[in-house]
Amino acid sequence: MLTDLKARQAKVTGKSYAIADFDGLYLNISATGFKAWHFRFSWGGKRELMSFGGYPALSLKDARELREQARELLAKGVNPHSDRKRKRHAIVLAGDHTFKAVYDKWLAHRSLSLENEGRQSTPKQIERVFKKDVFPLLRHMTIYDVTRAHLLDIIGRVEERGSFSVAEKLRTWFTQLFTYASVVVPDMGDNPSKDLD
Repeated sequence: MLTDLKARQAKVTGKSYAIADFDGLYLNISATGFKAWHFRFSWGGKRELMSFGGYPALSLKDARELREQARELLAKGVNPHSDRKRKRHAIVLAGDHTFKAVYDKWLAHRSLSLENEGRQSTPKQIERVFKKDVFPLLRHMTIYDVTRAHLLDIIGRVEERGSFSVAEKLRTWFTQLFTYASVVVPDMGDNPSKDLD
């Protein structure tokens, strides 16, 4: 059984591995050290896996509560992974959590603390770069469906045209945006902006 101390002290080994808690809950440690809660369960004779979110943002106590909720659904004959997807889909239909909607909220929040005048000011730069490089791919996607591969693809295209400073800024902005999303978007799960370097 895991303790918070064991979770905190889990070492980076250069290979992905998992430490078991109990009743299907595991703390997965990636090769680069990112820690995430996973819940393993059986459904229809097959093994399934769902992610609850990253540690320490999601505590051991909270991860156990999510596991218990998932086990309650299983006891009622409901697949917890499918149930979460259905709930997310309902939220998406309301239009609140497309990538563009979350971006707009993040930029408004960020602009409160930044000067918003002139072409070279940070909010204006962000708007230009996202309009040119990010929105063509991500605008209508839900925030839940954006993966690290999508973000790396965008950054790679920017680097291919030789805009290395813009690529570096995009890494920073993606990290800020998804950190913000992990706070304001329900059931956000894993942060795809981790380890973009």
